[in-house]
Amino acid sequence: MKEIVQICKAFGDETRLKILITITKRGICAKGLAKHLELSEATVSQHLKILREAGIIVGEKRGYYVLYRIRQSTLQELTDFFQRVKEGTLETESLGISIPTQCRANCKAAHGKCCQKNF
Repeated sequence: MKEIVQICKAFGDETRLKILITITKRGICAKGLAKHLELSEATVSQHLKILREAGIIVGEKRGYYVLYRIRQSTLQELTDFFQRVKEGTLETESLGISIPTQCRANCKAAHGKCCQKNF
């Protein structure tokens, strides 16, 4: 779960999303990203660090440069996670979440004090 949170946080920045979109078009180095996105190399470097730490991108040394590309397995893990959320098949117990199977009955028995909602 921590990995999913880290990935989602990395996606939570417009500049990083632009970097990702640019990287999907072709392998590109930090200097090229800075030029295409009109950012300083230092700024791009910081964003690349966050994306690397989240496992979203990988760098491959080519001569003097490091070319970055998307790590497809990470995107597949994220896709699978959201698919399980959509289908309601995510195991909540493994996440430390306890959801009573009879919440409505429990609330009724507790006179509406269980979830503090009226069904």
